[in-house]
Amino acid sequence: MGKITITLLSFLLTSGMFAQGDFNKLPQAKTTNITYLIVPNVIGNENLLNSLGATKEGIKSKIKEVSVFKEKPTRAGTEFYNLTEFGIVSFELFNSPAVKTQKELNNFFGLDEQTDVYVDGYLFESKKINIATTSIEEIELVKPDSINLLKGTILNIWTLEKDKRYKQ
Repeated sequence: MGKITITLLSFLLTSGMFAQGDFNKLPQAKTTNITYLIVPNVIGNENLLNSLGATKEGIKSKIKEVSVFKEKPTRAGTEFYNLTEFGIVSFELFNSPAVKTQKELNNFFGLDEQTDVYVDGYLFESKKINIATTSIEEIELVKPDSINLLKGTILNIWTLEKDKRYKQ
C-alpha cells in the first residue's frame, strides 16, 4: 500500500510541475487583455495600430495579415507561449515599427543584459522578443520581495494604460 501511495504522489507532483497551463507572471500581471504580436517578434498594443494611419482604411492599408489565436499553443511550440494566457492577435505589417530590444532596455536602466524583462507582468521567455517603442506606456523596475518572489530586479514594461491593466 505504501509503494502505491508514494508512486501516486510522485506522479501527481511531477505532472503538476510540467503542466502546460502555468504562466510565469508577476502578482500584478494584467488580468483580461490579449497580447498584440507584430510578426515575427515584436510586442505592440492598440496605440501602435492607431499610429499606422488616421482612418480605419489607412490603418488597414498598412497591415498585410491579421491572425487571432484563442487557444494556447504548447510551450515547446512557440517563443511567446508565456504571453498567450488571454489570446494573441498577430499582425504582419508592410513596414516594421521602431523597437527596443530587451538588451537595450536593460542597458538603459543599468541592468545586466540578461536580466529578465516582463510585459504587462508576463515574462518574455525568449530574449528575441522586442517591444515597439510606441507601445510602451510605462517601465518599472521591480525589486524582489515576499510577494513576487523574484530572484533579482527585473523590468516590467506596461503596454496597457493604467485604467486597462486590471479587471474592473
